[in-house]
Amino acid sequence: MKPSVTIAGASLAGLLILSACGKTEPAEKDMVAPVTSQTPDDSGEAADAGMDRALPPEGSAHDPAESERLEAHVHGSATLAAGVDGDALTIAFEAPLMSMVGFEHEPETPEQTEALTALKDAFTIPGGMVEIRGAAGCLPLMTTSGTHFANGHGALEVEHVYTCEKPDDISRIDFKRMSDYPGLETIDAVFVSDTDQIVGELTPSNPSLELR
Repeated sequence: MKPSVTIAGASLAGLLILSACGKTEPAEKDMVAPVTSQTPDDSGEAADAGMDRALPPEGSAHDPAESERLEAHVHGSATLAAGVDGDALTIAFEAPLMSMVGFEHEPETPEQTEALTALKDAFTIPGGMVEIRGAAGCLPLMTTSGTHFANGHGALEVEHVYTCEKPDDISRIDFKRMSDYPGLETIDAVFVSDTDQIVGELTPSNPSLELR
């Protein structure tokens, strides 16, 4: 098990920075897909009326800092950040599109559009990205997923939110999609609760973050 240290009040934005060891910063997500029969409308806004922030249209660049973040990402490497707050578990994943579909510009052909759609669909299926081990009783609540482009660079951004009966009983988080994407070589992972921070590097031969 990885060493742990106390950390309080950490946001997933901070976790992504920690997990990347300074290589990249997190970005806002650009498409919301609640884990229900609802889906986003054509404008990219959340179908769930309870969402409290507006989300930019798919493929848009927010600001110069956003562009710099995308330009700084490392092909073959991704970030996975998990955080517990009360009974909520949030898991955020970000990866360069080059590592996932072999290009990172906005789609230019029907085949590239189909590849990006299939990628996002694969990562928004509840339980399709990670498996939560232990007797925590975690159930999927919401998924935020999208792609982001700026200055010839692009990234996949996914966030899953779960409710857990016993979050302290989460023993391990398994990343399930690594073998599906040969261009994805390593994932810098971090788990943070109100008492612990656990970091690790996931690989095709060891795609799990041990917590207990």
